[in-house]
Amino acid sequence: MRVVVPFGKGRRLYTGIVRTTSDEPSALARPRHVIEVLDQGPIVDRTQLQFWEIMADHYLCTLGEVMVAALPGQLVLSSETRVMRGTEEPLSGSLKARERVLLNAVEERGELSMDQAGELLGVRHPMRLVKELVDRGLLALVEEVHETYRPRTTQFVELHEAMRGEKDLHAAFDALARAEKQLGLLMRFVELSRCLGDDPLPVAKRELLKRSGASPALLRELVRKEVLQVVERPLVPDAPGDERPAPIALTPPQEEALNAVRNDWKEHATVLLHGVTASGKTELYMRLMLEALERGEQVLYLLPEIALTTQVIARLKRQFGDRVAVYHSRLAPRERTALWLRMLNDPGSTPIVVGARSALFLPFRNLGLVIVDEEHDPSYKQHDPAPRYQARDMAIVLAGLHDARTLLGSATPSLESLFNADQGKYGKALLTVRHGDARLPVIERVDVREAARRHRMLGRFSQDLLDAISRALDRHEQVILFQNRRGYAPVWQCETCGSVPQCLHCDVSLTYHKRHHKLHCHYCGREYDPPLACGECGGEKLRMVGFGTEKIEEELATLIPDARVARMDQDTTRGKHAFEQLLDRFGAGDIDVLVGTQMVTKGLDFDRVTVVGILAADDLLRFPDLRAHERGFQLMAQVAGRSGRRTDPGVVLLQAREVHHPVIGYVIAHDLEGMYKRELEHRRAHGYPPFSRLVQLTLRHRRESLVMQAAAALGPALHARFGDRLLGPEAPPVARVRDLHLRRMLVKLGKGNYRSEKADLARIVNEVLDQGEWSRVQRIWDVDPM
Repeated sequence: MRVVVPFGKGRRLYTGIVRTTSDEPSALARPRHVIEVLDQGPIVDRTQLQFWEIMADHYLCTLGEVMVAALPGQLVLSSETRVMRGTEEPLSGSLKARERVLLNAVEERGELSMDQAGELLGVRHPMRLVKELVDRGLLALVEEVHETYRPRTTQFVELHEAMRGEKDLHAAFDALARAEKQLGLLMRFVELSRCLGDDPLPVAKRELLKRSGASPALLRELVRKEVLQVVERPLVPDAPGDERPAPIALTPPQEEALNAVRNDWKEHATVLLHGVTASGKTELYMRLMLEALERGEQVLYLLPEIALTTQVIARLKRQFGDRVAVYHSRLAPRERTALWLRMLNDPGSTPIVVGARSALFLPFRNLGLVIVDEEHDPSYKQHDPAPRYQARDMAIVLAGLHDARTLLGSATPSLESLFNADQGKYGKALLTVRHGDARLPVIERVDVREAARRHRMLGRFSQDLLDAISRALDRHEQVILFQNRRGYAPVWQCETCGSVPQCLHCDVSLTYHKRHHKLHCHYCGREYDPPLACGECGGEKLRMVGFGTEKIEEELATLIPDARVARMDQDTTRGKHAFEQLLDRFGAGDIDVLVGTQMVTKGLDFDRVTVVGILAADDLLRFPDLRAHERGFQLMAQVAGRSGRRTDPGVVLLQAREVHHPVIGYVIAHDLEGMYKRELEHRRAHGYPPFSRLVQLTLRHRRESLVMQAAAALGPALHARFGDRLLGPEAPPVARVRDLHLRRMLVKLGKGNYRSEKADLARIVNEVLDQGEWSRVQRIWDVDPM
């Protein structure tokens, strides 16, 4: 349960969850009194606490950081500082203008929050001025803990407590004989509520006014006369219906894969399902869900992106109705909190939960099946803030705590999952045939250099790709274009000196977004006006280099004016329902061409998509990342799989400068096994996962010299323990973000003695950096960082 405790000299109030209790006095610190217990019963169960402890230990973070990530925002309480009038009176003429404004406002309103004080004074941080007035006795501080969650309520109408029976009700009818409208409203209430029968029904105020045609003023009169009363009650969601889901028909290949999964679960708690795109993995998942429900178990279905939930939820709700609950970060805070409390108090009300990685933290009571769809997807990795966890790995841990079974599904499994399956740690089932009569798409290379030499490039489009798009539109089919960079142009460059505008707060170039005519920093989010002249040499010849989804959208609208083009990227899907609306339009055929970033690669299933274009394919393979080739292959194979998902095999045109790159060859041949073997040998030769575990440590501070000194001291100490398995310390490619300077190091830990080596790593870092000024340098741990 949550409690409120004062800490520190200022007696500031903190809230936390009671983990254990003890009758023995603590030898570590003087205990504080609990001011208030906020919950009637446990808000977190013991299995959840155990899960948090495992996560905190593995990812080198605190239990508090895990708690903040786990609990819905409205269950994490805030200690809000408020100011009220002090005991002293100001001397005549001693107040400055801003001080007088603040004191007058406090006297008028009684008290102010810090945010209100800042708004009043026009400053972001009013603490200094407030502190001066507190020191002079003119203001006083009050600490108040606010619980932000309140259950959603609605107003109901019922008979007033003075109306004790049918006799009193008939007396009210007589008294209202001359007030026809009031009498009509009362009679309609009696009709709707059945209050004279044995089984009365609740009547919502809104429903009563609507059905009776009465005004709120009429109802207020009946309340004043103590005939009716209005009460507020929490809204209770409808309980799952009793109807049985329809049977799910599977094809022979799907049945074979399903049997393989069931058989492997007899020996392994986790099974990897490798099913090609459009093979019908979702139908197989639904059959397993149905079996879990029949056993009375809960199901967790994880998806990497909120974008995917729209289509998947629609399919699941058609099958399972209101047994399906949804949980992800774009839900309103009240909705997330309500689901948490419902699962805590009535587990049977939510047998199926579909969500992104945060759904792992929900209070499951009888979890029997965990499905991790698109298990390879990098979106399952939480990068900031702590805990920086990999949801796929933690899903397996969670299932183990509940003695549940886990199914990892993907058309392009991660190298680690394939390796674990080959080593016998996981079971493995195959689904290599597309559903129905669908065939894998034909993938064609387009050499951009050769096309440019032959004058067959129009902007960023080869003539081959434009012809394929035109043919598809003539057949009333749809097209997806993939460019893994948002914005209009990545670089705004001076033609004279080559200088590129950079963010003032981050060491990164700015991306031009034409829609708002702004330069954006994709690291800190700041916007800048495009320069009219070079900031270095003063030259006025500026050009845009490169291209993003915004430019592709614009060029295509010019080249094929009749095409209805839309864009799916982070800029166009910020709203709560933006994903759903865009996908609904595409599914309804209102959009001919969908241009997008990697959002369009993830599980979208549309019958009429027959052409996919991959622009600048080899750019995906050039990142300084050990997983660049693996991720590039996965992205290209996944977006190719959006094409030809029914009888037409579809076509994929892959534009690149290095069309003969080995990875592109594997994509064209649909050769996951060849790609896996090649990449595995590279990893083995250099001691990278799955042959080791990685831990990345980033040092961060506003003073670059302090970060450099701390890194220089830490490097030799770590090298003495880990030798050549330590990479760095070095400045990362973006060495300053939000005015904080970074130094980074990467350590390869042996799989056999991983825990002891990780403990040594943390101990050495703390011993070195807990000295003097270096203790001010922030340490950011990232276990399994890539």
